[in-house]
This record gives sequence, C-alpha cells and structure tokens, in this order.
Amino acid sequence: MAMTRRGRRSTVSASPWIARLRAGDDTGSAGVEVVILYPVVLLLLFAIVQGGIVFHARNVARSAANGAVLATQLEDATAGSGVAEANARLDRAGGASLLSGAAVNVERGAAQVTATVSGQALSIVPGLSGITVWATATGSVEQFTSAGAP
Repeated sequence: MAMTRRGRRSTVSASPWIARLRAGDDTGSAGVEVVILYPVVLLLLFAIVQGGIVFHARNVARSAANGAVLATQLEDATAGSGVAEANARLDRAGGASLLSGAAVNVERGAAQVTATVSGQALSIVPGLSGITVWATATGSVEQFTSAGAP
C-alpha cells in the first residue's frame, strides 16, 4: 500500500494476473475455443460429405443392378448382356473413381434373374478405406406365350 498526497491509501495489485482473474478477464479464451472446436467442426464436415458419397455410390450400384436385370430379362438375353449393361452404367456414373473394385454378378434362371453389384465407395477421410456398398435387384424372365395360354 502506498500513501497518496492527501494521505489516502490506494490499493496496488500484487500481480496483473491476479487482477485479471479477480476481474473475470477472459482475454485469450477465444483462441482456446477455436483450437478445441476446429477439429470437431472439420470432422463433422467430412462425415457429412462422406455420407453423401456413400449414399450416391449406393444409388449408382442400385441403378447398375436394375439395368443388369432389365437387360437380362429379355427372352433371348444372357447373363453376359446384363453384366455388360451394369458395367456401362457404372462407367457413365464415374467408374472406379466412385465405386472402386466393382463386381457385377448376374444369375439367370429359367424364371428369374438376380443381379448383384458391389464395390468400395470413394473415401475422402484420410486413413479410412472405402466403405463397401452393394445392391441386389431381381426380376422375372420374359416368356412369351401364345394367345389364350396362361
């Protein structure tokens, strides 16, 4: 404590840090908040984008499987025509850049066609391998009958 000219005592703080704590000074807290929240926000952003990519890859796989069934349902078609149609649809949608390691399996029986398309969706998250997506479509084989027959 020090004496002033008029004889009054004034208080002198022992440390500027203690004075800031007593006053509730939060200088510098914004930087700490940013350091803590920035990775969380980035993680959420990457998760949203990755989810959209997986959703799109599933839709592409579903479209390729449906196309394979449609191509194989025809009376004269073979399983190879369904595989060719599925691969054409995958190529138009982005090919291996969207769905890497895509595998197309078409099975044609006497009355039913089943097509399955699977692959790894593109990953934008470092260290995360692609997420496996697949789609299966089924349809009946077209059979033409004569008039009046069931």
